[in-house]
Amino acid sequence: MNKYTILLLSLVLLSSCASPGGMRIDNYPMYGQPEISRPDFLQKADEDFINKVGTEFGDRKKASTMWWQQGDKFANEGNLDYAMRRYNQSWLLDPENYQPYWGFARVKTATREYEEAFKYFKKANELIDDPYQKPALLTDTALGYHNKANSLDKNNTQERDKYFTLANSKFEESTKLDPTYPNAWAAWAHSLYFQDNYKESWVKVKKALELDASLVSDTLLQNLKNKMPEPLQKK
Repeated sequence: MNKYTILLLSLVLLSSCASPGGMRIDNYPMYGQPEISRPDFLQKADEDFINKVGTEFGDRKKASTMWWQQGDKFANEGNLDYAMRRYNQSWLLDPENYQPYWGFARVKTATREYEEAFKYFKKANELIDDPYQKPALLTDTALGYHNKANSLDKNNTQERDKYFTLANSKFEESTKLDPTYPNAWAAWAHSLYFQDNYKESWVKVKKALELDASLVSDTLLQNLKNKMPEPLQKK
C-alpha cells in the first residue's frame, strides 16, 4: 500500500456527522455550505485535513485532482456516497478547481436532481482551465440536459424541447472544440435518437464509428435502422 493510500484511508472519517435531515453532511456538495453552517469542530477537522495533505504532498492543487480522481473511481463503480465524500475533500483542497464541481454535477445527475446538477455544471464550465478536458465536461453537461429532457412526460413538448436544445448546444460546442473526441459524437447520436431526429443521429453515429466503433451500441444501431434505413454515403 503506498503512502497516498494510507493517508487517504486515514482521512475518510473526517466530516461525518449527520445533517438535521439525517443524511451525512459529507454527502452534500460543499458539505451543504453556505445553507448549512459548518460546526467549529468540523471546521477544525477541515483545517487539519488541508494542512496534513499540504505537508504530505506539498501541492494542494495536485492533491485536489488526486481526490477528484478517487471520486470519479467511486462514481464509475456506482458508489455515489463515497464519490461525493472524495469530491468534497477535493473541493476543500482547492475551491477554485473545476473538477469537484464536475463531480458534484455527476452525482446529482445520477440521482436525477437535475437542477442541482446544472448549477454545478455551470460552475465547472466557468472555472475550467484545461482545454483537453473541456470537451468531456461539455459532453457531460449535454448529457445532463438530455437526461432532464428525457425524464419529462412526452406530452410536455415545450420543456422537453428546451432541454434538448440546450443539450444539442453543448454537444455542438464540444465537437467543435475537439472533432476527434468520439464520446461526444456517440452521446449526441444517442440523444438525437430520443429527439426523433433519426437523420442527424445517423450523421453522428457515422462520425463516432469512424473514431471509436466500440462506443456505438448495437442496440442504438438496430433501433435507428428500425426507424430509418441507413442513409447512403455520398460519393
